[in-house]
Amino acid sequence: MFDTPFGYQFKGITYRNPSDGRYVILNSNEGAIYDDEFTSETELTYDGEGEPEKGDQILTNANRAMVDAVDEEIPIYLFTSQDGLDEYEYEGLVEVTDARYEHEQSENRMKYKFDLRKLGVATWDEYLDVATEVEEGTDEPLTEPPQREQSPRLVRSAAFKRKVRSAYKEACAICGSERRSPTGNPEIDAAHIYPKSEGGRDVVPNGIGLCKLHHWAFDVGWLAISDDYEVMVSEADEVPTPNEITELEGRTVNLPSDEVAVPAERFLRAHRKLHGFE
Repeated sequence: MFDTPFGYQFKGITYRNPSDGRYVILNSNEGAIYDDEFTSETELTYDGEGEPEKGDQILTNANRAMVDAVDEEIPIYLFTSQDGLDEYEYEGLVEVTDARYEHEQSENRMKYKFDLRKLGVATWDEYLDVATEVEEGTDEPLTEPPQREQSPRLVRSAAFKRKVRSAYKEACAICGSERRSPTGNPEIDAAHIYPKSEGGRDVVPNGIGLCKLHHWAFDVGWLAISDDYEVMVSEADEVPTPNEITELEGRTVNLPSDEVAVPAERFLRAHRKLHGFE
Protein backbone atom coordinates (compact mmCIF):
# COMPACT_ATOMS: atom_id res chain seq x y z
CA MET A 1 0.00 0.00 0.00
CA PHE A 2 2.82 2.43 0.88
CA ASP A 3 5.11 1.04 -1.82
CA THR A 4 8.19 1.11 0.40
CA PRO A 5 10.62 -1.70 1.39
CA PHE A 6 10.81 -1.01 5.10
CA GLY A 7 10.21 -4.64 6.02
CA TYR A 8 7.47 -6.72 7.54
CA GLN A 9 7.50 -4.94 10.90
CA PHE A 10 7.86 -1.34 11.98
CA LYS A 11 7.75 0.59 15.23
CA GLY A 12 7.95 4.17 16.37
CA ILE A 13 8.27 6.74 13.60
CA THR A 14 8.80 5.42 10.08
CA TYR A 15 9.72 8.35 7.86
CA ARG A 16 9.79 8.19 4.07
CA ASN A 17 10.60 10.87 1.49
CA PRO A 18 9.80 9.48 -1.99
CA SER A 19 9.76 11.65 -5.10
CA ASP A 20 6.01 12.29 -4.86
CA GLY A 21 6.17 13.72 -1.32
CA ARG A 22 7.23 12.76 2.18
CA TYR A 23 5.02 10.99 4.70
CA VAL A 24 5.20 9.37 8.15
CA ILE A 25 3.92 6.05 9.48
CA LEU A 26 3.51 5.96 13.25
CA ASN A 27 3.11 2.91 15.40
CA SER A 28 1.88 3.35 18.96
CA ASN A 29 2.93 0.14 20.71
CA GLU A 30 1.68 -0.77 24.17
CA GLY A 31 4.50 -2.22 26.25
CA ALA A 32 7.36 -1.15 23.96
CA ILE A 33 10.17 1.28 24.87
CA TYR A 34 7.98 4.29 24.14
CA ASP A 35 5.43 5.66 26.55
CA ASP A 36 2.76 6.86 24.16
CA GLU A 37 -0.43 7.85 25.92
CA PHE A 38 -3.96 8.32 24.60
CA THR A 39 -5.43 11.25 26.53
CA SER A 40 -8.86 10.77 24.91
CA GLU A 41 -10.45 8.77 22.11
CA THR A 42 -9.05 11.15 19.53
CA GLU A 43 -5.90 12.59 21.14
CA LEU A 44 -2.50 11.04 21.78
CA THR A 45 0.81 12.24 23.21
CA TYR A 46 3.60 10.57 21.27
CA ASP A 47 7.31 10.23 22.12
CA GLY A 48 9.94 11.21 19.60
CA GLU A 49 12.48 8.87 18.03
CA GLY A 50 15.39 7.78 20.26
CA GLU A 51 16.07 5.02 22.79
CA PRO A 52 16.77 5.75 26.49
CA GLU A 53 20.27 4.27 26.54
CA LYS A 54 21.32 6.67 23.78
CA GLY A 55 20.66 9.74 25.94
CA ASP A 56 18.99 12.94 24.76
CA GLN A 57 16.91 12.58 21.65
CA ILE A 58 18.29 14.43 18.64
CA LEU A 59 16.55 16.04 15.69
CA THR A 60 16.57 13.02 13.40
CA ASN A 61 14.85 13.17 10.02
CA ALA A 62 11.87 11.42 11.60
CA ASN A 63 11.62 13.87 14.52
CA ARG A 64 12.12 16.82 12.14
CA ALA A 65 9.25 15.61 9.95
CA MET A 66 6.98 15.48 13.01
CA VAL A 67 8.02 19.00 14.03
CA ASP A 68 7.44 20.28 10.48
CA ALA A 69 4.00 18.63 10.41
CA VAL A 70 2.68 21.19 12.90
CA ASP A 71 2.42 23.61 9.98
CA GLU A 72 3.15 21.64 6.83
CA GLU A 73 0.70 19.27 5.17
CA ILE A 74 2.55 15.99 5.73
CA PRO A 75 0.49 12.77 5.73
CA ILE A 76 0.83 10.94 9.05
CA TYR A 77 -0.69 7.47 9.24
CA LEU A 78 -1.26 6.08 12.75
CA PHE A 79 -1.27 2.40 13.65
CA THR A 80 -1.57 0.78 17.07
CA SER A 81 -0.28 -2.60 18.20
CA GLN A 82 0.52 -4.63 21.29
CA ASP A 83 3.86 -6.15 22.26
CA GLY A 84 4.21 -9.74 21.08
CA LEU A 85 1.39 -9.58 18.54
CA ASP A 86 2.12 -9.32 14.82
CA GLU A 87 -1.04 -7.33 14.25
CA TYR A 88 -1.57 -3.64 13.55
CA GLU A 89 -4.79 -1.66 13.73
CA TYR A 90 -5.02 1.36 11.47
CA GLU A 91 -6.36 4.45 13.27
CA GLY A 92 -6.38 6.79 10.26
CA LEU A 93 -4.63 10.09 9.63
CA VAL A 94 -3.55 12.31 12.50
CA GLU A 95 -2.36 15.91 12.76
CA VAL A 96 0.43 17.17 15.01
CA THR A 97 -1.12 19.91 17.14
CA ASP A 98 2.04 20.64 19.16
CA ALA A 99 5.72 19.67 19.20
CA ARG A 100 8.05 20.36 22.10
CA TYR A 101 11.49 19.41 23.39
CA GLU A 102 11.46 18.91 27.14
CA HIS A 103 13.22 17.17 30.00
CA GLU A 104 11.81 13.76 30.91
CA GLN A 105 12.47 13.49 34.64
CA SER A 106 11.89 9.73 34.87
CA GLU A 107 14.57 9.09 32.22
CA ASN A 108 16.76 12.13 32.99
CA ARG A 109 17.05 13.13 29.35
CA MET A 110 15.59 15.51 26.78
CA LYS A 111 12.80 14.16 24.62
CA TYR A 112 10.60 15.31 21.78
CA LYS A 113 6.90 15.11 22.57
CA PHE A 114 4.18 15.38 19.97
CA ASP A 115 0.50 16.00 20.65
CA LEU A 116 -1.58 14.27 17.99
CA ARG A 117 -5.25 14.37 17.08
CA LYS A 118 -7.07 11.84 14.94
CA LEU A 119 -8.68 13.46 11.91
CA GLY A 120 -11.23 10.72 11.33
CA VAL A 121 -10.28 10.11 7.69
CA ALA A 122 -8.33 7.20 6.27
CA THR A 123 -6.64 8.53 3.13
CA TRP A 124 -4.70 11.61 2.11
CA ASP A 125 -7.06 12.15 -0.83
CA GLU A 126 -9.94 12.50 1.65
CA TYR A 127 -7.96 15.12 3.54
CA LEU A 128 -7.12 17.07 0.38
CA ASP A 129 -10.75 17.06 -0.77
CA VAL A 130 -11.86 18.81 2.41
CA ALA A 131 -8.76 21.05 2.60
CA THR A 132 -9.52 22.40 -0.86
CA GLU A 133 -12.89 23.64 0.41
CA VAL A 134 -11.10 25.64 3.12
CA GLU A 135 -9.21 27.66 0.51
CA GLU A 136 -12.46 28.71 -1.10
CA GLY A 137 -15.53 30.31 0.41
CA THR A 138 -15.34 33.79 -1.09
CA ASP A 139 -19.11 34.05 -1.45
CA GLU A 140 -20.18 31.55 1.18
CA PRO A 141 -22.32 32.52 4.22
CA LEU A 142 -20.88 33.53 7.59
CA THR A 143 -21.53 30.27 9.36
CA GLU A 144 -20.99 26.57 8.80
CA PRO A 145 -24.07 24.40 8.26
CA PRO A 146 -25.38 23.33 11.69
CA GLN A 147 -25.12 19.61 10.93
CA ARG A 148 -21.68 18.37 9.89
CA GLU A 149 -19.95 15.04 10.32
CA GLN A 150 -17.19 14.98 12.93
CA SER A 151 -14.46 13.83 10.55
CA PRO A 152 -14.74 16.60 7.92
CA ARG A 153 -14.97 19.17 10.72
CA LEU A 154 -11.65 18.03 12.22
CA VAL A 155 -10.01 18.02 8.80
CA ARG A 156 -11.31 21.50 8.04
CA SER A 157 -9.99 22.79 11.35
CA ALA A 158 -6.54 21.32 10.71
CA ALA A 159 -6.39 22.61 7.13
CA PHE A 160 -7.66 26.06 8.17
CA LYS A 161 -4.90 26.44 10.75
CA ARG A 162 -2.12 25.48 8.35
CA LYS A 163 -3.35 27.51 5.40
CA VAL A 164 -3.96 30.71 7.37
CA ARG A 165 -0.56 30.52 9.07
CA SER A 166 1.08 29.96 5.70
CA ALA A 167 -0.82 32.84 4.07
CA TYR A 168 0.52 35.25 6.71
CA LYS A 169 4.03 33.75 6.48
CA GLU A 170 3.79 32.80 10.17
CA ALA A 171 3.82 36.44 11.29
CA CYS A 172 1.22 38.50 13.16
CA ALA A 173 -0.85 40.65 10.79
CA ILE A 174 -0.99 43.46 13.37
CA CYS A 175 2.47 43.65 14.97
CA GLY A 176 4.57 41.51 12.63
CA SER A 177 5.78 39.25 15.45
CA GLU A 178 7.53 36.07 14.29
CA ARG A 179 8.33 34.51 17.67
CA ARG A 180 9.04 30.77 17.72
CA SER A 181 9.21 27.98 20.29
CA PRO A 182 12.49 26.15 21.09
CA THR A 183 11.51 23.50 18.54
CA GLY A 184 10.97 26.17 15.88
CA ASN A 185 7.17 26.23 15.86
CA PRO A 186 5.66 29.68 15.24
CA GLU A 187 3.70 31.44 17.95
CA ILE A 188 1.22 32.69 15.39
CA ASP A 189 -2.41 31.58 15.66
CA ALA A 190 -4.87 31.09 12.84
CA ALA A 191 -7.63 33.28 14.32
CA HIS A 192 -11.21 33.20 13.09
CA ILE A 193 -12.53 36.65 12.24
CA TYR A 194 -16.16 35.69 12.77
CA PRO A 195 -15.74 33.27 15.69
CA LYS A 196 -16.23 29.52 15.69
CA SER A 197 -18.33 29.91 18.86
CA GLU A 198 -20.91 31.67 16.67
CA GLY A 199 -20.61 29.06 13.93
CA GLY A 200 -17.96 30.95 11.95
CA ARG A 201 -16.68 29.16 8.88
CA ASP A 202 -13.37 27.34 8.51
CA VAL A 203 -12.48 29.14 5.28
CA VAL A 204 -9.31 31.14 4.70
CA PRO A 205 -11.10 34.49 4.05
CA ASN A 206 -12.49 34.13 7.60
CA GLY A 207 -8.99 33.77 9.02
CA ILE A 208 -6.16 36.06 10.06
CA GLY A 209 -2.73 35.33 11.49
CA LEU A 210 -2.31 36.86 14.96
CA CYS A 211 0.14 36.53 17.85
CA LYS A 212 -1.22 35.29 21.19
CA LEU A 213 -1.79 38.78 22.63
CA HIS A 214 -3.54 40.21 19.61
CA HIS A 215 -5.57 37.04 19.06
CA TRP A 216 -6.92 37.43 22.59
CA ALA A 217 -7.58 41.15 22.12
CA PHE A 218 -9.36 40.49 18.81
CA ASP A 219 -11.52 37.70 20.23
CA VAL A 220 -12.66 39.63 23.33
CA GLY A 221 -13.47 42.79 21.34
CA TRP A 222 -10.64 45.18 22.21
CA LEU A 223 -9.66 45.19 18.55
CA ALA A 224 -11.44 45.11 15.21
CA ILE A 225 -10.42 45.76 11.61
CA SER A 226 -12.03 48.29 9.30
CA ASP A 227 -12.96 47.72 5.65
CA ASP A 228 -9.77 49.65 4.84
CA TYR A 229 -7.79 47.10 6.88
CA GLU A 230 -6.89 49.46 9.69
CA VAL A 231 -6.94 48.52 13.38
CA MET A 232 -9.85 49.88 15.42
CA VAL A 233 -9.67 49.99 19.22
CA SER A 234 -12.66 49.74 21.54
CA GLU A 235 -13.27 51.79 24.69
CA ALA A 236 -14.97 50.23 27.70
CA ASP A 237 -17.01 52.21 30.26
CA GLU A 238 -15.49 50.69 33.40
CA VAL A 239 -12.25 49.05 32.24
CA PRO A 240 -9.35 51.15 30.92
CA THR A 241 -8.06 50.11 27.53
CA PRO A 242 -4.62 48.49 27.92
CA ASN A 243 -1.85 50.81 26.71
CA GLU A 244 -0.41 48.14 24.42
CA ILE A 245 -3.84 47.97 22.74
CA THR A 246 -4.48 51.73 22.53
CA GLU A 247 -1.25 52.32 20.61
CA LEU A 248 -2.50 50.08 17.78
CA GLU A 249 -5.30 52.46 16.74
CA GLY A 250 -5.13 53.21 13.01
CA ARG A 251 -2.31 50.78 12.29
CA THR A 252 -2.52 49.20 8.83
CA VAL A 253 -2.86 45.42 8.87
CA ASN A 254 -0.33 43.33 6.95
CA LEU A 255 -2.26 41.38 4.33
CA PRO A 256 -1.40 38.15 2.52
CA SER A 257 0.07 38.40 -0.96
CA ASP A 258 -2.51 35.86 -2.17
CA GLU A 259 -5.75 37.77 -2.75
CA VAL A 260 -7.80 34.65 -2.03
CA ALA A 261 -6.52 34.71 1.56
CA VAL A 262 -7.28 38.40 2.24
CA PRO A 263 -9.97 38.77 4.96
CA ALA A 264 -13.41 39.10 3.41
CA GLU A 265 -15.33 42.28 4.25
CA ARG A 266 -18.44 40.40 5.31
CA PHE A 267 -16.49 38.59 8.05
CA LEU A 268 -14.81 41.81 9.23
CA ARG A 269 -18.17 43.59 9.38
CA ALA A 270 -19.79 40.71 11.26
CA HIS A 271 -16.94 40.76 13.80
CA ARG A 272 -17.33 44.53 14.30
CA LYS A 273 -21.09 44.20 14.74
CA LEU A 274 -20.63 41.33 17.22
CA HIS A 275 -18.41 43.51 19.42
CA GLY A 276 -20.33 46.77 19.09
CA PHE A 277 -18.03 48.67 16.73
CA GLU A 278 -20.94 49.45 14.41
